[in-house]
Amino acid sequence: MDARYHQERLTRRLSLLLSGIVFVLLLVMLLAGSHSTTEIVIRIVVAFLVVMFLYRFLTRKDRRRAVLRKQPFPVAWGTILQREVPFFQTLDESEKDRFREEVRIFLTEKRITGIKTSVDDTVRVLVAASAIIPIFGFPGWEWNQISEVLLYPTTFNEQYEIGRVGEHDVLGMVGTGAMNRMMILSKPELLQGFRAAQDRKNVGIHEFTHLLDKSDGAVDGVPSVGLPRSVVTPWLKLVHKEMGNIRSGHSDINPYGLKNEAEFFAVASEYFFENPGKMKRKHSELYAMLERVFHQDPQTRVKKALVSMVNPEAGRLGRNSPCPCGSGKKYKHCCLADC
Repeated sequence: MDARYHQERLTRRLSLLLSGIVFVLLLVMLLAGSHSTTEIVIRIVVAFLVVMFLYRFLTRKDRRRAVLRKQPFPVAWGTILQREVPFFQTLDESEKDRFREEVRIFLTEKRITGIKTSVDDTVRVLVAASAIIPIFGFPGWEWNQISEVLLYPTTFNEQYEIGRVGEHDVLGMVGTGAMNRMMILSKPELLQGFRAAQDRKNVGIHEFTHLLDKSDGAVDGVPSVGLPRSVVTPWLKLVHKEMGNIRSGHSDINPYGLKNEAEFFAVASEYFFENPGKMKRKHSELYAMLERVFHQDPQTRVKKALVSMVNPEAGRLGRNSPCPCGSGKKYKHCCLADC
C-alpha cells in the first residue's frame, strides 16, 4: 500500500501546487485595474472558491479512498477471499491487507453488471480478485483501461450474443468499439476458474492478463509493462518455442495458446498463477520469464505458505508429513512434488 499512498500524496501536492498557480493567475486577472475595496474582497473570494473547487476536483479520488480506508473491510468479502481464492490464501498478513485494499478499491470504482443473471458478493469478489492477481507485483496499479465488467449467464460469441454451448464458445473477452472499456465474462466459467484451483484455467485471470498486455496500446503477447525492451526478442523466441512444443504434443500448456502470441501469453499466465509449482518444474524457462513479467514468484509464495501452515514456529515441513492441501497424501508425494 506504500506505493499507492506515495502516489496519492504526490497527487495532492501537485494538485495543491497547480491550484496555487491558478489562484495567483486569477488574482492577477481579477485585480487588474482600479477597484473598490468591496470589489477586491469579492474577487479574492471568487478566486479562492474557484481554486478550492479545482483542488477538490483534482483530489476527489484520493479523498474518496481515504474515507474508504477508515471503514472496516466487509467480513463477507474476507470470507469469500479466504474460501475461494487460493492465491489470497498463500499471502502473508501484510500482503493480505494490501490485497483486501485493492479489492475494495476495485469494487468501489468499477461497475460489475449481470446480463440476464444475478451478481452476488461471491461473483463481485472473484471478479476483483481476477483483476488484482496479475498486477499484484505492481503496487498502486490503476486499471484505467476498464470501467465495467459484464457477467453473462453462459458462454457467448464474438458479437457478444448469449447462446448455446457448442455454438457460442467464448468464455471471456475484452470489449472493443462500442464495448470499449468493458470486459465480458461468462459467470459459470468465472466461478469454475477459482473452484478448480489447479486445472491451469481461469477466465478472469486470462482476460485481465489480456488487459495488462493492452496497457502499451496493443494486445500482442508482448507485455512491455514487465519486460524491458532488451528482453522482448528472447521472450518471443521462447513463446514460439513453447508453441512448437504444443503443436508436437510435447507440452501440457493449453492448446488455445496456439491461436496467437497474445493468447499464448494469457493461457501461460493462467498456468503460472493456478499451478506455479508444476509450471516451474515442467517449464522452468517460461516460469522464470513470467516471474519477470509479473514481478511475482507464486511458487515460492505457495511453498512458504504450506510450511507456515504446518509448522509456523520451526518453519519446516517434513517430507513425510500429511500434505496441508488436504489430499491425504504425504507432502513429498503431493505439493512438494509440484514445488
